[in-house]
Amino acid sequence: MIEMLKENSNFRWYHVTNMTEDDRALLVHKHGLTEQMLGYATDNNESVRMEFDPEADEALIILDIISAEPEPVLTRPIGIVLVHGDLFTFAHRPTDYMKKELLNGKVSGHQLANKELSVFEFLISGIYPLMTMYGEEITEINRQRRAIQAQFGNRKQLTKQTNDLLHLQIQMIYLQNSLANNLIMLDQIRRSYEKHVTDDDLDLLDAVRVEVEQARDMAGLAMEVINAVTKATGTLGNRDLNWTMKVLTVYSIVFTIPTVVSGFYGENVDYLPFANHASGWWVTIVIMILLMIAATYAFYRYGFLKK
Repeated sequence: MIEMLKENSNFRWYHVTNMTEDDRALLVHKHGLTEQMLGYATDNNESVRMEFDPEADEALIILDIISAEPEPVLTRPIGIVLVHGDLFTFAHRPTDYMKKELLNGKVSGHQLANKELSVFEFLISGIYPLMTMYGEEITEINRQRRAIQAQFGNRKQLTKQTNDLLHLQIQMIYLQNSLANNLIMLDQIRRSYEKHVTDDDLDLLDAVRVEVEQARDMAGLAMEVINAVTKATGTLGNRDLNWTMKVLTVYSIVFTIPTVVSGFYGENVDYLPFANHASGWWVTIVIMILLMIAATYAFYRYGFLKK
């Protein structure tokens, strides 16, 4: 579906969602987009990139943004095409919210002056709130990590805590990768457009770049903390496993005692105490229990049953 969402004397903005074959034909024959460009712009698995041809007045920008449907991935690409002064954006259902952010684009909390914006100003001011969402997502991940840490006292949920931390690590990998790629892409935009736009436009782009850098630093710090917490969780799990193995080893030794005692008496060895006594059976049981208690106490005394 193709929507024209904005028009002024400088440009027209068309937003394309879930492009059909009819949409593709219209974009190619009426608006001058190429099949190759459309393929890149609508590819769900396309990596962040930029191509700029000043002579043909064409540019392709692939940008990663936060997905509205975070499973199975947290970030997804959107396509941005600039052709002959017009702007075309391409999204799918998880990223279709971007059109609202572009329409309400603000930089550092301030709406741009109400004037006939250039396509570059409009695009960069719309990208800014999309980049601020990374910081919000990282803050949410930190909140979830703190909630997991608060449950460390409950050893019964240790496996669940480990799985939750692994999920957060995977999310952070997507965020870090997308932020690093977006930062490179913004640098490419600056190098490509620095001779074609005003200094104010470049300052606007720099503001977006600063936001991405801050989010990247936040993501790096958050990842370090998550990794440290995951390591601590693994240490707790290993300590519990070691203690379990020690207990099992101790009791495997303790329960060997009845086998040894009953083995001697079962072989009818001469001169064993109480072997021929009428209550010899009960006596051997008492001997087994006393030896087991003594062995258990000895292991406890020397710390083999302590975590």
